Amino acid sequence: MNPFKKLGFLWSYSLLAVILAGYYVGDSPWTWAGAFYVYCVVPLLDFLAGRDRSNISRDAFEATLTDRYFDVLLYSSVYLQYGLLLWGCYVLTTDPLTTIQKVRLMINIGLFSGTIINVAHELGHRSSRIAQFHARMALLSVSYMHFLIEHNRGHHVHVATPADPATARKNQTLYAFWRQSLVGSYRSAWQIEKKRLMKSGHSGWSRHNDMIWFTILPVLLCAALMAGFSGWAGRLVWLVPVFFVVQSFVAILLLESINYIEHYGITRREVAPGRYERVNPLHSWNASELISNLVLFQLQRHSDHHAYASRPYQVLRHFDESPQLPSGYPTMILLALVPPLWFRVMNPRLERWQQRACSADEIAAVVRQFA
Repeated sequence: MNPFKKLGFLWSYSLLAVILAGYYVGDSPWTWAGAFYVYCVVPLLDFLAGRDRSNISRDAFEATLTDRYFDVLLYSSVYLQYGLLLWGCYVLTTDPLTTIQKVRLMINIGLFSGTIINVAHELGHRSSRIAQFHARMALLSVSYMHFLIEHNRGHHVHVATPADPATARKNQTLYAFWRQSLVGSYRSAWQIEKKRLMKSGHSGWSRHNDMIWFTILPVLLCAALMAGFSGWAGRLVWLVPVFFVVQSFVAILLLESINYIEHYGITRREVAPGRYERVNPLHSWNASELISNLVLFQLQRHSDHHAYASRPYQVLRHFDESPQLPSGYPTMILLALVPPLWFRVMNPRLERWQQRACSADEIAAVVRQFA
């Protein structure tokens, strides 16, 4: 891999640095620093840096795949997330902030927490116990542990079909999709877990049910944070559980906004009743903006991820044949918040993709040469 791009993945730490710097640099805490960076600075940097359509060479593939540097970035982010949670609890307990500053700080930390779901997403596709443990710890911090079940065993199976709650339909607003995905994904995770337990001979309400633990553990973490900081401060710090809930809520909505963008309107062909063509790089929107991809561990190369889910982030590839977003995720999220504007920009692109979809077999044959 190009050494400059390899070092560029240090951008994944940039949002955390901006949140802390914004708080401590200057006479008054600038608690909007994170949001300003994500939705103003990163889109500008994307525009200036342009797109990165380069793919890892065959010669460099194995060395890049096994380079521990890329794992260190992921695992360290999980610990930094917990450090940020503790810091947020400390600041809200001790510093004389106004109500609006407190709300802004909670939202900004929630933005970083949203990127931690992306880290959990990457680690959750790995089979090692260490990776699975860190994925669960990351999702615990944002009260979204069922994502590990639904994403791997639900979403990746049913993506781009009516059975997938995380696939947005054409002309569906982001706000309607939030309701669909939040409720549908949680319900789906319960169903998937119950089926697993039935096959292993366990009751759906036994201690072996991960969904029970995934529901309880965030409550226990929130209670532990409140008890710890209340005991330390010598008073009931009600802001701690409020902070935990708000940052979790912001992170979850950020994730679901990205789900909306990644799969808006995309459908797989039904080859037989209830059976669909195999997922390939045509079945999700792709974006190759350089800076936002470095910040997000190349999550925007989503087409390759869905075609080859076990492929680590550092070797994900760009495919010209995939449907392409007009910009990176930060810009597209802002666009999605205004449905008429979103439909005006994305529906023509979706319709062009639908016209091309009839040649999916031909394009899939081209893609296979990269497998």
